[in-house]
Parts: sequence; C-alpha cells; structure tokens
Amino acid sequence: MATTNNNTTGEKVYLNSHAWPLFRGAVIATVVGFVVALVATLMSSDGIARFYHAYLVNFAFFLSIALGALFFVLIQHLTRAGWSVTVRRIAEVLAAAMPALAVGFAPIAIAVLVNHGELYPWANESGHHDHATVTDEHKPVTATASSAGDTTTRTTLVSASKPAGMTGDAAQPKSQAHASVFIDPHTEDYYAAKKSSYLNPAFYIARFAIYFSAWACLALWLWRKSTLQDKTGDPALTTKMQSASAGGLWLFGITLTFGAFDLLMSLSPAWYSTIFGVYFFTGSAAAAMAVVILILNSLQRHGYLTRSVTQEHYHDLGKFLFGWVFFWGYISFSQYMLIWYANLPETTFWFAQRGASTDPAHFSGWSIVSVLLLLGHFVIPFVGLMSRHVKRNRKALAFWSVWVLVFHWIDLWWIVMPEMGSVVRFGIAEIATFVAIGGLFTAMVVRLAAMHKLMPVNDPRLGASVAFENI
Repeated sequence: MATTNNNTTGEKVYLNSHAWPLFRGAVIATVVGFVVALVATLMSSDGIARFYHAYLVNFAFFLSIALGALFFVLIQHLTRAGWSVTVRRIAEVLAAAMPALAVGFAPIAIAVLVNHGELYPWANESGHHDHATVTDEHKPVTATASSAGDTTTRTTLVSASKPAGMTGDAAQPKSQAHASVFIDPHTEDYYAAKKSSYLNPAFYIARFAIYFSAWACLALWLWRKSTLQDKTGDPALTTKMQSASAGGLWLFGITLTFGAFDLLMSLSPAWYSTIFGVYFFTGSAAAAMAVVILILNSLQRHGYLTRSVTQEHYHDLGKFLFGWVFFWGYISFSQYMLIWYANLPETTFWFAQRGASTDPAHFSGWSIVSVLLLLGHFVIPFVGLMSRHVKRNRKALAFWSVWVLVFHWIDLWWIVMPEMGSVVRFGIAEIATFVAIGGLFTAMVVRLAAMHKLMPVNDPRLGASVAFENI
C-alpha cells in the first residue's frame, strides 16, 4: 500500500505502520481494563453494582462521541458543506465504530436480563411493585436500607392487616406476590409499576437493538459510500449521501432521544425531563468535536494531512466546539430552571439527590461536583473559546478540547453515580472501565481508519475544502 496518493494535496493519507501498534495496544487495554474492573469491584463493598454503574458512565461517554460524530457527518452532507471535506473522514470513522459499541453494550444488557435491579431499579424480578395492587386503605411503613456507609430511605405503604391465619413473624410473607400493596406516589416503586409496560427487560433490550441497528446502518452506509467514492470518483455518490441525510437526521434525532431516556434517565424511573434527550445530545456533539480536533492534531504531528487541514479548518471546528459548549449551558440551565420553578417533588428530588439544590439540607459531596460542572462545562470554556485567536491556535484548541472531554465525562458521572447514594464514588472501577471501553472503541476506529484514506480524496468539493478561508 502506497504512503501517498495522487490527490489534490499530494500528501500522506494512509496510516500504514502507525495503525497496528495502536490497534494491538487498544485490544490489550480492553482485556486488561475489563479484568481489573471486575476484580476491583467484586472485592469492594459495593459489589457488582459498582461495576455496572462505572461501566455505564464510560459506555455513555464513548457512545456519545460516536453519536456526535454521526450527527456531524449528517449535517455536513445535508448542507452540502465544502469546507469540512478534508476533516469529515475522521468523523465518519468515529461514527462507523458503532458496531464495537453495540458489542460493548453486552454488560448493560446482562445487568438488565439478570433482573436483579443492580443497575436499573425497575429491572428487578423480586421487586414488590411487579405484583402490586394499588389501594387506598393502608398505613405507611418506612424501610431503611444501608449500603457501603450510605443510607437511603424509601417509603412504601404496605397493608397493615395481616393475611388470615398468619401471626407473628409469619405474618410477613417472603414473597409479596399476592399482598395488597399501596405504593406511595413519591417513590420509585410507584413509577416503576406505572411504567412497567415500557420499563421492562425484554422491551428495553428490543429498543436498544433498534437503536444500534439504526445508528450502525446510518454510519456504516455513509462511511462505505464515502470510501467507495475514493475509488470510483463518482459524484453521484455525494448526491446519494446528501439525500439520505435528510431522513437520517430524523431517525437520528428520534433514536438518540429515546436512547438517552432509556440508558440514563431510566436509572431513576420516578424522574422525567422532556428536555433530557437534547441535554445528552449537546454533550455528545461537543465531545465529538473535541475528539475530531484532537485526532487531527495527532495526525498532523505525525505528518498526515499537513496541507489539506489548515488553520481555517481548525477555526471552524473551534466555532462548533464553542457553539456546543454554549448550547449545553443553555439546555442545562433550561432543564434546571423549569424543574426548580415548577417545584414538583417527583422531579426536584433528582437534582436534590445530586446536591444541586438551594436547600442546605441537600448539600453533599455531589454539590461540589454540581458547581464544578457549572464552571468547568460552561463558564470557563465559554470564556476560553470565545477568542478568534484561540480557535486558530492548534495547541490552544487541543487544550480546550481535552478540557471539554474531561467535563463531559464528569457530567455523565454526575448523572449516573448518585443513583448509588450520596457518597461520591471514584476509583479503580471508573478508571478501569474507561480503559476497557476506550480500548474497544479505539481498536475499531484504528481498524477502520487503516482500511482507507484519511480524507475523501475524490469528493467533488475537495478543492473548495483545501482552498477554504474564513471571512
């Protein structure tokens, strides 16, 4: 395979020998990360639940990068963008790694199918809500469960009368399958029962099969058409990709929204936010832009795409990054403000659980994380990325890309981990699962990138992209 190609720019567009050491390292990281994460969490007091929650944080992180990249590719085709041709292949490869993430979804699927409620409380076959009969005649009984030094109190209103013929301890049956139970409308069990037709293991897995099929088909189809054009130079392929992107964006928007609801919002079946899908989307788009910028930086340091990707392209990528940071801040504020203003117990408790409350009674370690998110995910990068000079400075833009990725991860960690309690948990489990899923994702990305050129060398708008200048 040649190192260069007779294209408009006459430069290195194949990874060649750089690909395989990175691929092998990523595969090793995947195996080692999984083993370390499992051993560490099984030895901890939190058990397998800690593994599942840490794994979900990192799975959502890398999934968000692939989804954000897919969105970028779709809008570039839909708008007939010329400036982005030389950087588009990077996003195409990130999105086309979706099958690896579908494989990486397996531990989450197992957590749901095992049905012990260690990740999602509604996925628990022993939960009393499964067979609850709602009545209005019963008195409250408060049950307190303690885990790893963290105490969580849930109130369940259970029948005060004992079944006929039962006395003493025998009056409390091990199985409440036939008990008459009133579930307090402010508990998770009440909402899990109300939503059981939607939140159940079989339907959950079926939905994700649909989501991943849609995402993978879209991403792989666009990547294959783009790489086919490298060989044939057929301009009709550009028209096909543009036409498909219109319907593809509709499909993307619907599946991402429901995917965010199912993957993250359903961790707390009592809570809901109609804006949560957009919240997850904005973080995904920002993360994808940051990764594209960092990959391009790395490639150019090794002598790739040094002529075709210029300061002008970094400037536009920086604009996208700045825009998504601002939009994330806007959506985050909107979600919080609307819930705070309405002051409904069934929605405010979610923020109180994460320390994002004006009531001192709800302050916890997560309160510090909430403030860090406000400053680190919005205020500081908003100011840092505002300057035109920063967007045109490759090193400065790389710094802010890393910054955005770090706080995007913290955002997902803040969404997931408080479901285990008010104690802030971070350690080997989170690091090892990051390495494991990151290795899996990286291996797939490198494998795809090594199969074809690093930019669409026969795209009809390539000349316009190379000559692109910001006004």
